[in-house]
Amino acid sequence: MKIFTKFITSSVCFAGFIAIVVVGTSFWRNQVSETANLKLEKSGRAIEAALKLEIDLKNEIDALKDDVLLDNKKSNLEKYQNQFLADLYRLETLIPNTKEIAQIRRSHSFLVSLSEEMRNHGHVLSDASLTDYQQDFRLINALAKDINLLLNQLTDSTHKKIAVIEADMDKTSHTSQLLSYAIVITILLVFISQFFLIMLPLIHSLDKLQKGASAIGAGKLDYRLNICTKDELEQLADEFNCMAEKLTESYTEILERSQELTKLNYNLQHEIGDRTQAQAELQKTLDELKSTQAQLIQTEKMSSLGQMVAGVAHEINNPVSFVYGNINHVNEYIKDILELIELYQQQFPNPGDEIEEKLDEMELDFVKEDLPKILISMKMGANRIREIVLSLRNFSRLDEADMKEVDIHEGIESTLLILQNRIKSKPNRIGIEVFKNYSQLPYIECYPGQLNQAFMNIINNAIDVLEEERDIDTQTPQIHIHTELIDNKTAVVRIIDNGKGMNQQVKNKLFDPFFTTKPVGKGTGLGLSITYQIIVDKHQGQLHCVSEPGEGTEFIIQIPLHQREKKEVRNEELGIKS
Repeated sequence: MKIFTKFITSSVCFAGFIAIVVVGTSFWRNQVSETANLKLEKSGRAIEAALKLEIDLKNEIDALKDDVLLDNKKSNLEKYQNQFLADLYRLETLIPNTKEIAQIRRSHSFLVSLSEEMRNHGHVLSDASLTDYQQDFRLINALAKDINLLLNQLTDSTHKKIAVIEADMDKTSHTSQLLSYAIVITILLVFISQFFLIMLPLIHSLDKLQKGASAIGAGKLDYRLNICTKDELEQLADEFNCMAEKLTESYTEILERSQELTKLNYNLQHEIGDRTQAQAELQKTLDELKSTQAQLIQTEKMSSLGQMVAGVAHEINNPVSFVYGNINHVNEYIKDILELIELYQQQFPNPGDEIEEKLDEMELDFVKEDLPKILISMKMGANRIREIVLSLRNFSRLDEADMKEVDIHEGIESTLLILQNRIKSKPNRIGIEVFKNYSQLPYIECYPGQLNQAFMNIINNAIDVLEEERDIDTQTPQIHIHTELIDNKTAVVRIIDNGKGMNQQVKNKLFDPFFTTKPVGKGTGLGLSITYQIIVDKHQGQLHCVSEPGEGTEFIIQIPLHQREKKEVRNEELGIKS
């Protein structure tokens, strides 16, 4: 299965599952909360109506006493009676089919009838009528007491309902909290699984591809990759191995032909001893052929490397960009969920025993502390892959034939990143320290791929020299890279190592084809020769080497900022009209 398909499938399934759980939980919690709030609101209004009835009843009794005892013709008895009935009807709509309300209605009807009789009886107080009034008022007080008792019963039952509703809401809140914990654990497990099953093999495979590219670029054509991921990386590794085999075969064939030509030249020298001029011309032709062959070999090798690297960068860029873009969203989601959990803990600081056991089992504090670190580590890994891909894409401009304006610092950085495996320290050796002192340079008009090849050859040679001395020298191996602008027309790049240096005899042959001081099988003697052609012939620049035995080596590269202007000047000097 392709890497992109793996990421898409796992991420879509994961996002869908989380979305379903979150939406379902939110819908259920909202429904329960809405229902509970409606019940609480209705119960509160019922309690308010019951209290209002008690006030109405008291006002009604007081008005009746004023009307009967004080002959108050302006009393509001009927108003209070109607108000009582209206509030009773409102209470009945809030709590329908309640026997207490029916009893209250009957008692109030009897109270109203009794009030009418007392008012119609008259207001002349005699001993007999006073006794009757006393009995009637005792009966009225008893009815009012019964009504108040029934109202208190209704209020108590409503308070009990409120307590039950609040208990249900607490239970719902605890259940929602448990679901939130489950979602956090699921997210953590899924991301850990994705990292170990997809990201970690991808990083290891990219490291192998980078080492392979460095080895091929250094001339180790027998280097082979062993990647078994059953995806595009394995296919790229197979294509890389096929390319290396073809390069080895081509290089061997050309060497055999070169040896044959050398042998033929040797025989011709013995057969035609008196034809010095013809021999010189033949030797010149042979040297040109060898140089051309060397260029073809290097060009084919670097072109194949560029195509392979460009393919790797293109295939890896899509899934890595997808992962890198989603990590920020996942980080925000997890922050929101953790904030929700902390809010639940603040609102319900005393969870149940089952929740306490679950919190101890899952180590929530450790999860909250470690989860952001894991996401940061994953983001750093994805960002590292993006940097590698960008460097590979910058370095893969070897097959670009067009001249363009580029930042040569990017080419130097891409070359250093590709050679990072040779520069960094390892268990059996110390690393090479690289010091960079870049000046502010404008864009330079050049062939970027060929210029990157020149940087690769010079830095690679410096690494080879320092590696030979790491076992016998105690000083820390170092490479210094300086850039500067002179006369506002020429960019200068200085690459300096603190190696053993070289004598004048070696410096005189340094840029000759097939000249090398390395052991057999370690180098071809083509790197600096091709570098000289790239700098001097292709870019009308200058390449110098400054070195003394025991003092290290410095390569000075000078490149004009604008190639077209340089060409026009040279054409004018030669009398050629453009």
